[in-house]
Amino acid sequence: MEKKHELKFFAKPAKGKMKGLVIVFVWIMLWNLIYQIAHGAWHELPIANWAFFISVTIFFMQEELTYKARFWHTLVGGAVGLLLAAGLVWVNIYLKTRGVPSLVSIMIPLTICIAALILLHPYLPVFFNNVGFCYFIISLIDAKSAIDKLPIYLFSLLLGSICLNLGCSGLLALYKKSMMKKASAKISSEKE
Repeated sequence: MEKKHELKFFAKPAKGKMKGLVIVFVWIMLWNLIYQIAHGAWHELPIANWAFFISVTIFFMQEELTYKARFWHTLVGGAVGLLLAAGLVWVNIYLKTRGVPSLVSIMIPLTICIAALILLHPYLPVFFNNVGFCYFIISLIDAKSAIDKLPIYLFSLLLGSICLNLGCSGLLALYKKSMMKKASAKISSEKE
């Protein structure tokens, strides 16, 4: 059964939640600092900033999943979204060059891609999910780049997932382990 969340304009965070959020905040700011320091050199690297940094935003929006599941949903789902976008553009161009009317040449691949993202989600949630939908839509803002920069987008997604998401997940796991040790020690001392 799906857990329903109440609408709250003000809330008191659970004990330890703010420390976890501070870890996330510091980690993200650290990577932004690295980006700003290496700004000139960064542009020489084959990295798409949006594909790198959006992975962490999407990662932390998936609150119902474990960190491990979030990592794979973000990495695999994002890659599927990028591949679907490139496929859509390629099929659209192919159909247009064969004389298919513009509306039909875009609606055929668009329908297939969106159907896959929505209808295959219950069966293959790691592959077809909201993350894939986000990467699909964002990469199509500049449709030509969806094909031309596909390797860069995929590399950026991978790098962002490893550096930002995996790194932050590791820090949060260490924090959680530390909190559990403290709680266990407190319970042990109360028993004595």
